[in-house]
Amino acid sequence: MQNNSPLILIADDDRSTRIVLKLILQQDGYQVMEVENGEECLNAYQEKQPDMVLLDAIMPIMDGFICCEKLQHLSNNSLQIPVLMITGLDSQESVDKAFNVGASDFITKPIHPPVLRQRLRRILQAYSAEKALRASEQKYRSVVNNLQEVIFQTNLEGNLTFLNPAWQEITGFSIEDSLGKNLLDFIHPSDRQSYLGYNRILLSNKNNQQSTRNFRYQLRYLHSNGSIGWFEIYGCLILAKLNNKIAISGTLNDITEVKRQEIYQNVEYSVTRVLGESQNIQEAAPKIIRTICETIDWDMGELWGVNQQQNILEQIANWYPSINEFTEFAKENQSIIFKPGVGLPGIVWEKNQPLWINNLITENHCQRVSIMENIGLKSGFAIPINSGEEKLGVMTLFSRDTKKNDTDLLNFMVNIGSQIGQFIKRKQAEEESQHRTQMLKLELEEAAKYVGFLLPNPNSIGLNIEQHFVPSSQLGGDIFDYYWLDEEHFVLYLLDVAGHGVKSALLSVSVQNILRTQSLLNTNFDQPTSVLTELNRVFQINNDSGDSYFTLWYGVYNKSTQELVYSCGGHPPAILLTPSSTEFSVQKLSTRDLPIGLLPNMDFSQDTCVLPKGSKLYIFSDGVYEIPQEDGKIWGLDAFIELLKYNQYSGSNLEGIFKYIQSINSKEVLEDDFSLLQLTIN
Repeated sequence: MQNNSPLILIADDDRSTRIVLKLILQQDGYQVMEVENGEECLNAYQEKQPDMVLLDAIMPIMDGFICCEKLQHLSNNSLQIPVLMITGLDSQESVDKAFNVGASDFITKPIHPPVLRQRLRRILQAYSAEKALRASEQKYRSVVNNLQEVIFQTNLEGNLTFLNPAWQEITGFSIEDSLGKNLLDFIHPSDRQSYLGYNRILLSNKNNQQSTRNFRYQLRYLHSNGSIGWFEIYGCLILAKLNNKIAISGTLNDITEVKRQEIYQNVEYSVTRVLGESQNIQEAAPKIIRTICETIDWDMGELWGVNQQQNILEQIANWYPSINEFTEFAKENQSIIFKPGVGLPGIVWEKNQPLWINNLITENHCQRVSIMENIGLKSGFAIPINSGEEKLGVMTLFSRDTKKNDTDLLNFMVNIGSQIGQFIKRKQAEEESQHRTQMLKLELEEAAKYVGFLLPNPNSIGLNIEQHFVPSSQLGGDIFDYYWLDEEHFVLYLLDVAGHGVKSALLSVSVQNILRTQSLLNTNFDQPTSVLTELNRVFQINNDSGDSYFTLWYGVYNKSTQELVYSCGGHPPAILLTPSSTEFSVQKLSTRDLPIGLLPNMDFSQDTCVLPKGSKLYIFSDGVYEIPQEDGKIWGLDAFIELLKYNQYSGSNLEGIFKYIQSINSKEVLEDDFSLLQLTIN
């Protein structure tokens, strides 16, 4: 059976992120494709034509911003491809850049499934609605092009002298009752001055110039059922012999649906733009109400929000013309509330259904009848503001014209209400996420202080040892230690737990505590292979519980023989710099074993070297050299070694090394812990 669920293309170079996204999407019934970079994304899109793309901003080969821009070019100026940017970048510049290249929305890592699901549904619904609207418009244009036009003729005073049958079909007025009346009587009062102005231009016809013999314009007309439509009028001046003006003839095309769709599109575009530019509903609401009222020609609007604690509706915002009557009405509304089922807003809130009132004065739905009558409000309607099944508020609109129930407008406004509801929920989710992020930041700061407290004091060792530790903003899993096993043997090690956060830090602290208390069974702590083997047995990775593996460089220095025995479980090599007659020689100390916890029953190896007097031993984590550059490349281990060599001549300390590395980092803070030990042999 063919799967008709939306196909979503994931483009992210991080495999773990793709796995998480795929699980979330498949749980919601979506079809999923995944690729690793921008070029693969473009190829996959052209081949499979997915319904949506989840696109990481930072990827090798081609980043997400370039890929997003190229994706939009693939549309050939047709329907825009929906793209949700998912990235660790959270600066305003990155957000602006994402939208400038055509992204539909933007979400930052870490990914919160409820927020992701909400935005996916909103974007896919909007995309589906826009596709349906495009199809509807194309179909409508085809129909309109084949409709019979109204053929009319008036005398010079504007009285109708001829109409064809299409007149009654379009306006609802019979030809018999219409002939002899002025065409002006059928024009909407707000457009009558425009109509008279066009006619004056047409009748002026100076020097019988062809350009003034005909005129095309658009005006609203009054239908016999009380509704309002739109005509496109083509008027032509009829001349008799000697160029005497005797009549005006022309055609009337009913463009009501075209204008309606234009108005709806303008409203939807304006609302979407306002929501995209606003930080919260309090900022967005007045702008939304104003653009709706002015575009669909209503006089006043209000937005009411649900107070969950008190179970009432409170006014969030309103918009009205700057005239005294409306100002007084608005002042009175500032303190008013609605309970479920009370007043127009309360009824719509309780029933969760839109409601149209043709006559606000005679229909007993409103608490504010007297003041509405004073300022001349006649008709109104209200729509629920929901997100899924959750009721979030009510929007009310009022007019000083009597307007009959417009089902199309009501249904359209219900969709706008849903869009506003989704915005409110998204902002609530973002606020909650920001709160959780702030709490996590505080936890990480406390954890970093705790890790720093556990680090050894170099002044109490009796050897020339220096250290520099700067935790990242996310707190990695780095920790190190050094101490005397006995009078001859000195242990020093550095480990790095995979991942970031409190959990990684706690694992590193646990390992440090075990090594410091020498509580590993059957272990010779002066033999690195024995230590790594037993740690590997104790700390086997468990995917079900989310345990992490870690890398470890462990060495034992004999001060009498100046020999160093060491093992390296997946960790960067230690660097030994030995002075010579011309420069410092470099030796990488590594045994190239796998990290701790990946595989059971592993055999670890160890090696030995002599540390000559004047030599310096550096032990560090990958956070000191995996530094992103402005050109997108990684600084790297070789560059770090060159810096260490240069440092021997410049006399800079570890703080100076850190400041230099910090200066070449393309971001404000380092992405990983900075851990660096220096042992000088005197």
